[in-house]
Amino acid sequence: MIDEVDKALVEDLRARRAGSFDRLYARHRERIWAFLVRLSGDRVEAEDLFQETWISAAKHVHALQAGSDVRAWLYAIARNKHRSARRFLLFDLRRREALAHEPMPASATPDGELERRQRLRAIENALESLSQAHREILILSVLEGLEGPSLAAALEIKEDAMRKRLSRARAELSEALALAEARTLAEARRSSS
Repeated sequence: MIDEVDKALVEDLRARRAGSFDRLYARHRERIWAFLVRLSGDRVEAEDLFQETWISAAKHVHALQAGSDVRAWLYAIARNKHRSARRFLLFDLRRREALAHEPMPASATPDGELERRQRLRAIENALESLSQAHREILILSVLEGLEGPSLAAALEIKEDAMRKRLSRARAELSEALALAEARTLAEARRSSS
């Protein structure tokens, strides 16, 4: 149940009354802080997430609906910030582990292994050069294995939009890889001359 103070606060926030966001922060900062410390188990991480939570709240406070449960809204933002941070750390850890522990094929030669690692590095660099939206959809699709409705739901977009974005992302990745390959060939020609 939403208490009367929060109801009035939501109305003040919606009306953009001076000081309303400061009151929101003063009223809920301790609970949000405690939640993030417990959730993350790390004060340093909680500090970052706490700041990100309030920045996001400030950006989106105008979208609150009349009668919104502002406390639940803040918890949802904090939880989503934590989940996003965990997903990023998990992805980064998986990527590093995969690169560090990839077994060398039995028939691989040192030159073949070097070429394979260069290709992986080129793919990583090309992926990093993509827009955030394109990088995100390729990671979810290729690395996480999401497809169809699940992929669209994860991105919070319609399936048609997801298919278009995925197609564009694949094209952008292909272009980035082609450019990288052309640069590598040009450098090899200059080196051999």
